[in-house]
Amino acid sequence: MQLTILGAALIPLALWGAGNPGWLIRLALVAGVFEAGAALIIGGDPGFGLPTAMVPGLLLLAHIVLQYALGMRYAGEGIVLRAALPLIIFMIFAIVTAMLLPDIYSGQMLVWPNRPDLVFPTAVPLAFNSGNVTQSLYLAMNVAMAVGAGLILTGRGVRWRALLNAYLLSGYLVVGICVWDFASRIAGVWFPDEILRTNPAWAIVTQSFGPVPRIQGPFTEPAALAFFLSGLAFCCLSLCMRGHATMRPQLLLMLTIMCMLLSTSTTGIAILAFGLPLVLVAGAGDRLARMRTQRTLVNMVLAGGIVLVPLLLAVPSLIDAAAVVLESTLEKGDSSSYEDRMEMDRIAVDAMVQSWGIGVGWGSTRSSSLIPGILGNSGLIGLGLLVWFGVGLTLLIRRAGRLAPAQHPARPALDGFSAAICGQLCAALLSAPTISSLSFFLHVALVLGAAGRMMVDAAPQRVRATMRPSHPDASISGMGR
Repeated sequence: MQLTILGAALIPLALWGAGNPGWLIRLALVAGVFEAGAALIIGGDPGFGLPTAMVPGLLLLAHIVLQYALGMRYAGEGIVLRAALPLIIFMIFAIVTAMLLPDIYSGQMLVWPNRPDLVFPTAVPLAFNSGNVTQSLYLAMNVAMAVGAGLILTGRGVRWRALLNAYLLSGYLVVGICVWDFASRIAGVWFPDEILRTNPAWAIVTQSFGPVPRIQGPFTEPAALAFFLSGLAFCCLSLCMRGHATMRPQLLLMLTIMCMLLSTSTTGIAILAFGLPLVLVAGAGDRLARMRTQRTLVNMVLAGGIVLVPLLLAVPSLIDAAAVVLESTLEKGDSSSYEDRMEMDRIAVDAMVQSWGIGVGWGSTRSSSLIPGILGNSGLIGLGLLVWFGVGLTLLIRRAGRLAPAQHPARPALDGFSAAICGQLCAALLSAPTISSLSFFLHVALVLGAAGRMMVDAAPQRVRATMRPSHPDASISGMGR
């Protein structure tokens, strides 16, 4: 077992706040951006890298289990558990089928392995593999985090503004690292690769479009950076539209768009071109939101003009670089890598069809985008359960927003994190085989907790009086630390 520099910094911070779930959640949100790094490297060559967010995440799960073992209960339990029921059923279904289906269908169909041959990557006959175990463990951990943290967040004393600020702070951190990465690739400035990119599970390489470097910051690849930035951009735009002035969301939105362009990720560019306008359309019916949006766009255009016009005049070669990126993006559909990704998706869908819609077991086949991956691994049943969960969560968000007072302290967190989830889902639909990021499931927990708390506070007094008498509305120990 080898302790990394990231682990040496994170473990003491996590242990210091071991009894404080608010601190652990904030630390996990910030630590989760170091996706290419590991806190601990366990085992030999190549070894298993413990993701950084799992350090506070495991302590948070232990705290939740201990609280319930001691008899603690929270006012919004019923609300959260009803909303999360499809996700819990999906987890159970995925784990059971991961243990059974690879043996039942062994050798009967082709799948794309999670660790393909580096020289001749190709599909292989279905067989039980380590991915069935590791992906199931990740899924169990993530769902337990989403549900468990969502339950305790319905208690009193949650510092919602601090939780949202931690996420926005992680965005500023990623922006700073991306600019540093860009300076390193362009001007040869020292960049701490040996600190930020230590997870042996990832083959991390530097990429470029001709003379234009592709930036990935603390993530494994530009697409992973675009996944994080998509959620951040949706969150910042939502905060601007709703009038939540915290951590300067207008500034962070502009910086996020800049880093999205620096990544040259096709996913990121697609989100900028199609995703953000959808957010604007969604808020067009609210007059105040429309006014705030117009002000935000005007400020962004003025700031962009002040920065870009002198820069393009001083460095005309930037226009040529932008043309290279645009041309490469438009021609990506004709590239061999695009054809390989489409082949991975086709194999995943074929596996679902050959298994009569059940799938071949969680972690059995890898895809290029989210829907084929879900279909291939968990079939139509798994996709249906996730759609059920998404629809239920959306209805809960709308109901909480409608019933709770406008100045409820959880409202900014609900608006920001629900928008972040939408942005990340849009990116995953384009280029993520699965969503295994613990940070994403923390966002789900925060939305469940915020909506549940708002529903509890909106309930009539006579309804609250019928809740469990032993702990009618347990507070979160240490949240105010």
